[in-house]
Order: sequence, then C-alpha cells, then structure tokens
Amino acid sequence: MGIFLIYILKSAVCLSLFYLFYRLLLSKETFHRFNRIALLGILFLSLLIPFIEVTTAHQTELSQTVLTVEQLLMMAVAQPEELSISWVQVLLLFYLVGIIFFACRNLYSLSRLLLLIKSGKQERLEGGVRLIVLEREVAPFSWMRYIVISRKDLDENGREILIHELAHIQNRHSWDLLVADICIFFQWFNPGIWLLKQELQNIHEYEADETVIEKGVDAKQYQLL
Repeated sequence: MGIFLIYILKSAVCLSLFYLFYRLLLSKETFHRFNRIALLGILFLSLLIPFIEVTTAHQTELSQTVLTVEQLLMMAVAQPEELSISWVQVLLLFYLVGIIFFACRNLYSLSRLLLLIKSGKQERLEGGVRLIVLEREVAPFSWMRYIVISRKDLDENGREILIHELAHIQNRHSWDLLVADICIFFQWFNPGIWLLKQELQNIHEYEADETVIEKGVDAKQYQLL
C-alpha cells in the first residue's frame, strides 16, 4: 500500500504542474478541440509519468530529496504492528475513506440517473440515441446515448436543445467526464483534478454551442435561451 500511496502522490504532483502550465499557456485559446485533447493528455500523462524512472550517473539534490521522502513513507507505512499508529497510516486511512465516500456518492448519483431515465417516456432518435421526455421540470442534459428533457422545454425550444445535447453525445463528452471521475476517485484531495474536470466541462459546452450555431440557429436568440 505504501508503494501505491507514493504513486498517487507523484501522479497528483504531475497533474497539478501540467494543469498549471495549461492555465498559463492554453486556457485563453479558443481552439476547443485542441484544448480538450490537451486536458485529456494531462490526465493520461499524470498516470504514466510516475512509472518512468530516470537514472543519472550522479544523484542531484532533488533526486536525493525525493528518494528520502519515499523511504520515509515506506518505513512509516511498514511499521511493525506492536508500534503505535503513525501519522502516515492515519493519512492513509483518511485517504481510503475519501475514496469510499466519492465512490458511494457517484453510485448514488448513477442510481438516481437511471431511475430518472426509467421514469420518462422514451423515443428513439437517429444514431441509436434515446430521448427521455419527462412531464415534470428538469434541466435538459445528456448522458452516454440518452437525452433527458422536460415536455415543456421540448415544446418551446426543442430543436436548439436537441442539437446541443446531440453534439455532446456525438463528441463522446460523457466518456471524458467518466475518465475524469475515475481520476477523482484516487486524487479527491487534489484541487487540480477538480479544476481540470470543470475546465473540461466548459470546453464541452463551447463545442456544443459551436455546433448549434453551425446548424443555423440565430446566435442572439440562442444566447438568450
């Protein structure tokens, strides 16, 4: 478990540094597709880089410091049972509780989502997309190959909303958020992963909005909507 904890800490540091560079260099750009790829790349790189070991003929001061921290963590986690519980073990327990909490929270949200989908009237759209129409008020959203919308919104602004939500589905935005949520399970303590997910969601909305405008919807009318 000590090795896993060290891996998570390294991964969290990598993700935070990469996201900081993204905010400084790319966040102001309007190339949304490129920015989306960059954010997903940050997620995958932060998972892979901790596995890479770089050896040098002479150890630098930084490498010696990192090695010392790793050794201390491993020694603290691997304490004999007769000794009192160390602060590292307390942090590890707190970390595991966080993983369980966020896993349960997501499972609860998923169960509510499935119940909501089941409660609505289903209609088939092209491409295997299922439209779920509810008689009660609900903010329109899409998830995987489902679009959920209230009857009122469908009657009043159905065309614009469906184009927007179909763009989310066609661009597979739900899969991006699923990957981000999996990373959040293991890095829930890292503000960088939460900011990265929010940035990813913003880019998804920009991409969907661009699709709506490209379909000929009046920009001012859509902005008011």
